[in-house]
Amino acid sequence: MLKVIEVEQQPFHTVPHRTSGPSGKPLRKHLPFHRAWATGLPDGVEALIFVSDLQGREDGGANRLMGVPVAEALVALVAEGTIPRPQAAFLCGDLYDYPDCHKRGGTGPVDEVYEAFAQLAPQVLAVHGNHDELAEPKALPKSVQILDGQVRNAAGLRVGGVSGIIGNPGRHQRRDEEAFLTVMESVTALRPHMILLHQGPEDVERRRRGDPGVTLSLETGYTGLTVFGHSHWDWPWLITLGEGQALNVDGRVLILQRSDEWAV
Repeated sequence: MLKVIEVEQQPFHTVPHRTSGPSGKPLRKHLPFHRAWATGLPDGVEALIFVSDLQGREDGGANRLMGVPVAEALVALVAEGTIPRPQAAFLCGDLYDYPDCHKRGGTGPVDEVYEAFAQLAPQVLAVHGNHDELAEPKALPKSVQILDGQVRNAAGLRVGGVSGIIGNPGRHQRRDEEAFLTVMESVTALRPHMILLHQGPEDVERRRRGDPGVTLSLETGYTGLTVFGHSHWDWPWLITLGEGQALNVDGRVLILQRSDEWAV
């Protein structure tokens, strides 16, 4: 059984970027990279990558979506031996920001981010956030799979996913609560090792944002690892949820490694 046993709070690497701020003014930030360790990873799997909510643009003239330099930074960290080579990367949505970072909540194409992560790992599984689109879905690398109600195999693990959030179905990447939970529970009923969501559960104990219906469903009907973004949590990012775990990766990069190697 896959179980996260430790998450490192202090980042070991950062990537500078610009992101849309309040009042139409861009902000300069540094995206943190963190290590975590797990038991139950399949044989031969040394590392997995998790990211969510990479809304921003790189520094410099190319002005690419920040997910692209993030993927390139991970490739460099592998090459220099700082992290193991990942067998899969998992993206939990909201990868877009306006070219001039003039307004929060922009929606647009994120194809270039998936293409960049396909250069990092042999398998890339993702769910769309409520701000993600694809310009050319049929042109994505064959190693990239966007999940919305499916379970797929990646790095020896069964991984399910549901895209979007709960909300007005007339708006982009939204379902009403009943429809969203129906799709999610069709996935958890297949008992995957992991489920990827954009909108995840709440943390009742610490009063941190999430959806109560998602919380109840996962707490009573799923024993695996839920990975999500959408709502930013301060430390800790990993909580116990019923017999399972939930891991918030909003606005961060997390490298999940084997607990018996690359030890703390």
